[in-house]
Amino acid sequence: MANRTRDEVIYIRADERLKRDYEKQKAESGYDSNADFLQYLLDTNAGKRVDGVTLKDIWDSLKEIAHELKKQGVNINQIARTTNMYADLYSDSNLWLAKRALERIENALLSIMEKLL
Repeated sequence: MANRTRDEVIYIRADERLKRDYEKQKAESGYDSNADFLQYLLDTNAGKRVDGVTLKDIWDSLKEIAHELKKQGVNINQIARTTNMYADLYSDSNLWLAKRALERIENALLSIMEKLL
């Protein structure tokens, strides 16, 4: 963390179980100092952070979403081009199949978004 002036001291009393749980959570969080870990806990409680999600996780999910959207755009363009070229050949049943495929893609995107939230 950045250089900060910390001249206030907080004292608390805890039983052994609470101290053990605190130390375990601090170790799992990746923070070495008590001050950094307490700031993390306060930020999580205030809604500034999502527990268990890092910026890398969010970035990877966004890249996955962007890739999926690009694939969908290509598919839609192919469907539109083919439909315009052969408008007489397409029936309601073919359009129903295309609709089902788009619903599956939409469901996949929704599940990715749920992971983010």
